[in-house]
Amino acid sequence: MAHFIDMWTGLGRGARTGLVAGSVAIVSVMIALGVWAYHPEHQILFADLAPRDAGAMTAELDKMKVPYSLGENGTAILVPREMVYKTRLALMGKEVPLHGAVGFEVFNNADFGMTEFVQKVNYLRAIQGELTRTILAIDGVQNARVHLAIPENGLFKKSVTKPKASVTLTMKNGQAMSEAQVAGIQRLVAASVTDIASGDVTVLDQHGVALTRVQGDEESGAGSVDASSAGSAQLDAKRSTEEYMVKKVTAVLDRTFGPGQAIASVDIVLNLDRARLTTEEVIPAKGKAPEGAPTGVTVRERQSMREDAAPAGKQASATVTTSESDYQVGRRVEQTSVAAGTVRRMTVSVVVKQALTDAQLAKLREVVGLALGFNAQRGDAIVVNSMDRLVSAIASPALPTPDLPNAAPATVPAAAVSIASAGTRSVADRASAEVVVWILAALVTLIALAVLVHALLRRRAPAPVLLSVEQREKVLQDVRRWVSAQGVDDAVTGVPK
Repeated sequence: MAHFIDMWTGLGRGARTGLVAGSVAIVSVMIALGVWAYHPEHQILFADLAPRDAGAMTAELDKMKVPYSLGENGTAILVPREMVYKTRLALMGKEVPLHGAVGFEVFNNADFGMTEFVQKVNYLRAIQGELTRTILAIDGVQNARVHLAIPENGLFKKSVTKPKASVTLTMKNGQAMSEAQVAGIQRLVAASVTDIASGDVTVLDQHGVALTRVQGDEESGAGSVDASSAGSAQLDAKRSTEEYMVKKVTAVLDRTFGPGQAIASVDIVLNLDRARLTTEEVIPAKGKAPEGAPTGVTVRERQSMREDAAPAGKQASATVTTSESDYQVGRRVEQTSVAAGTVRRMTVSVVVKQALTDAQLAKLREVVGLALGFNAQRGDAIVVNSMDRLVSAIASPALPTPDLPNAAPATVPAAAVSIASAGTRSVADRASAEVVVWILAALVTLIALAVLVHALLRRRAPAPVLLSVEQREKVLQDVRRWVSAQGVDDAVTGVPK
C-alpha cells in the first residue's frame, strides 16, 4: 500500500488523470461485457402488428409467463431467441382474436342454451372472420374488414332483397391493389357466401375510394348503371388500350433507335356498343334430277293407282298411277354477338430525335403501322417525323401538310414564331439571371464574413472599464499603503498623503 501511495505521489497531474480515466474505462467495458453476456438475445416474434393485436398477444404472453419486450414503436414483439418458435406455435394454437375478427372457433365452446338468433349472429361473425383472414394472406394487404348484409328468410317469408358484401382494405406503404386482385376478392366473397354475385361486392381502400367498377352486364348481375360509372369504365377501357398500343410501338422504337430516342403517342376511339346480328338462310338440297337442279328434301312420298272405265268401242280399261311427294327445304339460323371494345379509329404520332430522310420516315411509318395493325379503311392515321424537321417547321411561318385523310392545309399562327423566339430569349435571360444571383450570393457572403471578423476583434479587445469615484479612492489608498510598506518617500514618488 505504501508503495502504491509513493508511486501515486510521484506521478504528475496528467499521469494521475490518465490513470483514473483508463481505470474507469476498463471497469465500464467489463460491466458492459458482463451485462451483454448475461442478457438474453431477443428476436422478433411478430412484426407490423396493429395496437389491438399487440395488446391481445402481450396479454396472452403474460398468461404464459414468457418474458418479452416491445420494439418499433410498439408494433413488434420480441422474445428470447431460444423461445421464438416455441412461443409462436403456442400462440397460434390458442384462440387469440387477431385483427379483431374470430373465425369458426367461436363454436368450440358453444352453449347448448344458445338461442337461434345468437347462433345466426355467431355464424355471420365466423364467416366475416374467415374471409378477413383469407384476404389478409394476399400480398400487400396490411389490414382488412369484411361486412356481410344477408337478408333474413323464413318459412313463410322470402326476402326480395339480395345479399351484399363490402370489403375495406388497408394497403402497406407504397403498394396498391390491381384490378385483377380486386376482381379476385370479389369472386372470393361471392364463392364463400350463398346467393352473392361478384358484382354485389364493394371493395374500398383505406381512403374510402371504391376500387370496384360497376358493370351493367348479365354476368355481374347488375341491371342498371349510372352515367358516372359507365363513363369511368369507358375511360378505363380507352386508357388501357392506349397504354397497350404505346408499349408495343415503344418496344419497336427502343430496339431500333435506343431507349429514350423516340416518343410515341396513340389515341384510340373505341366502339363500346353491344350488338347482336341474326342471319337466317335457306339451304336448298339437290334431288335425284339428272341435271342436279336444287330441290327440297323429301320428307314424305306416296303413290296411288286407279282404273278408269274403257271408252266406247274398246274392251280393256286403263290403269292410272298417281305419285305425290312432299319436300322441305333446309334452314340455317346464325346469331353473331359483337362485343364492345372494338377499335373504331386510331391515330398515331411518332417523333424521332435522329435526323431521317423521307425514305427512312416512310419505312418507319410502315413498320409502326404493321406493329399497331394500321387499317386505312377504318380511318387510321400515322404521322412520323424527326426532331429537326419538327423544330424547323415550328420556326417556319407555315407547317407542312400532315399525312392525314381529308386533312386541310394548316398554317402556323404568328404566336408560334413568337413562342419559339421567346424560348430562345428566355434561355439567355435565365443565364444572365443566374450570373446576377451568383454575384449577389458572393456579396452577401463577403458581408457576413466582415461582420464575423469585426465581432471577433471586438471580443478580443474589450472596451476599458470606467471606475466610479469610490473605486478610484480605494485604489489610491491601496497604492499609498503599498508605498508606505516599501519605505519610499512621498516626495520622491510624488504621491500626496
